[in-house]
Amino acid sequence: MEKIPQKRRRNPLATTPILRKGGAHLKSAAAERAKARSQLKQDIGEWRHGRN
Repeated sequence: MEKIPQKRRRNPLATTPILRKGGAHLKSAAAERAKARSQLKQDIGEWRHGRN
C-alpha cells in the first residue's frame, strides 16, 4: 500500500488579509438611487393611467 502524500499547510497568518475581504454583496449607492428613480417613474405612470 502506497503512502498518500500530505499537502503542505499554508501559513495561516499570510492568508488572513485575503479572508477579510469577504462579506455580504451589497448594492452601491448609485444603484440604490437609480432603483429609487426607476420606482418613482413607474409609480407616476401607474398613477397617471389610473386617473383615466
